[in-house]
Amino acid sequence: MSARRSSQRLSHTLVRTGSAVLAALFACSAYAQRVPIVSGAASIDAGAGVGMTGAVTVNEAAGLDNAQANQLTITSGNVVAVDNASAQSASVAAKVTSTTASIGSNAFSNSSGALMINQSAGAGNLQRNSVQVGTAAPGVETVSDRELSVTAAKNGGQGLSIGVHSVREATISNDAFKNVNGIVQINQTAGAGNATANSFVLRPPAGTLF
Repeated sequence: MSARRSSQRLSHTLVRTGSAVLAALFACSAYAQRVPIVSGAASIDAGAGVGMTGAVTVNEAAGLDNAQANQLTITSGNVVAVDNASAQSASVAAKVTSTTASIGSNAFSNSSGALMINQSAGAGNLQRNSVQVGTAAPGVETVSDRELSVTAAKNGGQGLSIGVHSVREATISNDAFKNVNGIVQINQTAGAGNATANSFVLRPPAGTLF
């Protein structure tokens, strides 16, 4: 009698354990079905943006939950503080397959000024360009530690791993940006969970002409 009761308790325990395992499997299966599959191609065609002048900003993204920013500040006079601070974050669960980012032949050639280009293909990528140009007020330090620290984008999370047959490719043609004068900042990424940033600060002494 005692052996029979022990057997019944064991069978009930196995049934409960088996039900819990099945529930966990169903939950994992449902989650897997909700995870998006991301692929994308971001391209700037050959000859795009030729002969541009002034402030040229481009944000191009193909995929899911990519964050991009371009910031340009020009000041004159005794400006005490200029700050291009920004906060970026991205957190996404995705299966990233083939992604490509490309800038074609002769793009943006013969241009002058400030060129800030963000190009991304994939998921959860962060990109930021920042330019500050202006005369420094007397007694103000040229570049503060805070300005340097905010140039790095903070990434909130990567996508899920991809298969070995997936392709991630970022390319810039050899003659793109040819004969450009001024400031050129380029962030180009293909994949998941990349964080890139460019920062340029120019503060000549007060009274300097430029």
